[in-house]
Amino acid sequence: MSTQELLVQAASKNAELLQGLNDTAYASSAIQQSQAHLSDLDREIKDCDAQVRSLESKTKTELADHKKYAESTARRFMHRAVGKKEKFTEKVSKEEREYVEALAEENQAKSRRGEWVKNRDEARKHHAELEGINSTHRRLQAELDALYDSIFAGPTPEFPDEDQKERALRQASDALNDAKRRHEAEAQAVKCLHDADRFMNEALRAFDDARNYSRVDMFGGGTLTDIMERRALSRAQSATDKVRMLVAQTQRLVPDIQGLGNIEIPHGHIMSDIIFDNIFTDMAQHDRIKNSQAQAQREARNLKDLLGRAQQRSEHLLQEANAALARLETSREELQQIRQDTFERVARPPRYDQAVA
Repeated sequence: MSTQELLVQAASKNAELLQGLNDTAYASSAIQQSQAHLSDLDREIKDCDAQVRSLESKTKTELADHKKYAESTARRFMHRAVGKKEKFTEKVSKEEREYVEALAEENQAKSRRGEWVKNRDEARKHHAELEGINSTHRRLQAELDALYDSIFAGPTPEFPDEDQKERALRQASDALNDAKRRHEAEAQAVKCLHDADRFMNEALRAFDDARNYSRVDMFGGGTLTDIMERRALSRAQSATDKVRMLVAQTQRLVPDIQGLGNIEIPHGHIMSDIIFDNIFTDMAQHDRIKNSQAQAQREARNLKDLLGRAQQRSEHLLQEANAALARLETSREELQQIRQDTFERVARPPRYDQAVA
């Protein structure tokens, strides 16, 4: 069966699908508005919940104050005994009024919350309806794509313009896939560098601790100080090992990213640090810790520079991916439009005057 015959045969189905797509096209944008509305309602309910909890606490306090006076025979008798019955009655009235006002305010807040919940329930129902319509729209679009592919997919020499648009769509799809792949790799690299930066900060804190313990050790800190210093250096070693691992993982994702320099950890030696501990060995170890700390600080700055540049590349690649997606959508629309035009041109019955001629 020729392409023209296939077009004529599928003309009614094409018209049906196009009408369905037109009737449901509004759902996609309406869902975005509906989702924003639901988010606003959720925030309002959350604020109401906080207000209700606060007012419940206030009401509870006011009720306790009210009962303290209204139900206290001892206080009533004492005020009567000293001739302050009216003052006591006034105090009871005041506490009762404050309790009633607090209770009313609490009930009003609960009533407002009830209205917000009611509105949210209605909004959720409407949102579900929109999702159903949008699902129908996607199904119809998939059916139309399948219909067009069954007729037009591959070379159609009798419709060269359609072939050109089809090639443009494939190129746009390939470009989008490449842009998404590069952005995904860069985004993962940014995550790794974020984690590396966090561990580098841990290493810097460990170096600070080690340097402080070393300073104390120079002035007779003793064995315990030596042990704490070695523990701090061990933490620095563990953190820098994780930094190196994460940077290496980043380089596997994005080979152009440079690595970091070496950070030497001066673990010392148990013989010189503890058994033959003296001011000279302590000073030498203190200098080694200072040098290592300087190395770590330098590489921390380099790491932040790597992270900043990776974030910029990730943002740029995201823009490229979004632009590629827009080009793909344009190519898809142009291909669908030329296929629709071809349907109308080929499948439309000839006019009477043309048939007679």
